Amino acid sequence: MSSIVDEIVKGRKTFFIAPDKSLFPEAYLEEFLTLGYECYFIDTDIFLPISIKIDIILSIFKDSIIFFNIDGPIQNDTWANLIHKASVKYPEALFGVMYAKRLIAGEKEKLEKYYLFNLGCKCGCVQLEYQKKNNFTIIQKALYANQAMGRRKNVRAVCTSSCSVKFVGSDSKMHSVKLNDVSISHFSITVHPEDEVEFKDYEKIIDAQFYIKGLHFRSDAVLFMSRPIENGILYIFAFTSEDGQIGLEKINRQLIIPKIYGIMVDNCQDLLGRLFKTALEQREPPHLEL
Repeated sequence: MSSIVDEIVKGRKTFFIAPDKSLFPEAYLEEFLTLGYECYFIDTDIFLPISIKIDIILSIFKDSIIFFNIDGPIQNDTWANLIHKASVKYPEALFGVMYAKRLIAGEKEKLEKYYLFNLGCKCGCVQLEYQKKNNFTIIQKALYANQAMGRRKNVRAVCTSSCSVKFVGSDSKMHSVKLNDVSISHFSITVHPEDEVEFKDYEKIIDAQFYIKGLHFRSDAVLFMSRPIENGILYIFAFTSEDGQIGLEKINRQLIIPKIYGIMVDNCQDLLGRLFKTALEQREPPHLEL
């Protein structure tokens, strides 16, 4: 596993399988990010069984929570049967279910009894309202109750070549360095010996220029911690506002959140997409050339 992939798979993640986007819009995932929850949608399709997608998710994102929308479409199976088989195969897995509000008396209790007690879904049986504005709080409470934040207070997006920072160092020279990762509170860089730049403890950099997936903004930052690694020194900085407080200015925070979410989704979808594609190719019979 490459070092980038290794970083992407770290941390607790929550996957919502076959979500009803009329009740649970994707925009909520971006808002959950600001609260420290890393969440993704996984849709069903006619090509690759959802059971195989679950196998792949749990094989690479080992610290995951999975919520199944039992009202969503599923091919050649039932949600009850699929969750039963997954629970037997992965007895330690963190599974939960979601569904639209039931209007028939006693049906909610029946569903809860079956999925919580019969199937042993550890993460609850979450009923969503028909008015989606109420569902943000309902889902947030489910995430909080299941400790979906994990150990990190803020979600980090692992950066690609589209993310960098330029700053004037203590040597009065301009330096440009690729970002390793970025969150709404911190970022990290790796300085190699040939970069000829070093930082003192708690050193502050003024008016650094950040380039994050097409977004340009400026911010001060202060060195939070550092440690030697195989190919240089890893420096972790905290963003600071003009009044010296830890964190980004409000406008920069609002601008960076969609970019962080976009990087995270791209990373996750690219990784899972390649694994799903490989699994699909292995299922397809070979094509004979005539």
